[in-house]
Amino acid sequence: MSAYTNCLATTLDSGAEHTSGLTLLAEGLLQEFAMFLKVFLEGIAILTVAIAIILTLQKILRFWRRDQVLQETIRLEFGVVLALALEFLLAADIVGTAISPSWDAVAKLAAITGIRTFLNFFLQREVRELRELRETAYPLDGNCKL
Repeated sequence: MSAYTNCLATTLDSGAEHTSGLTLLAEGLLQEFAMFLKVFLEGIAILTVAIAIILTLQKILRFWRRDQVLQETIRLEFGVVLALALEFLLAADIVGTAISPSWDAVAKLAAITGIRTFLNFFLQREVRELRELRETAYPLDGNCKL
């Protein structure tokens, strides 16, 4: 009977090691994927801002000093893109914190989230005000294509 108990204990121990090995492998793969996703989201945000800067500069050079409302419309479009980039960066921070949830990382995420939410709130408010300004300046054509 003791031989059977020893054999059963050995089998259970090797099963536990096998399970923890699989768990460690899955955890490692999940961390690698999360880091890849974090870098990918940050890359999207950077690329979004870079493209927006190029397009905005082209519009500024093309429509320089033509109309105040047109300049505000250019700012409006750029502000919308910056808000989108902030959302991508916030998502990247959330993914990064999900894989290393230390209190330091959580506190850093809370501070970053607060700052980005604050910026996004005022950016969206300015976008709304500029949109209303554009609609009052161009009442028949609310789109004011550039």
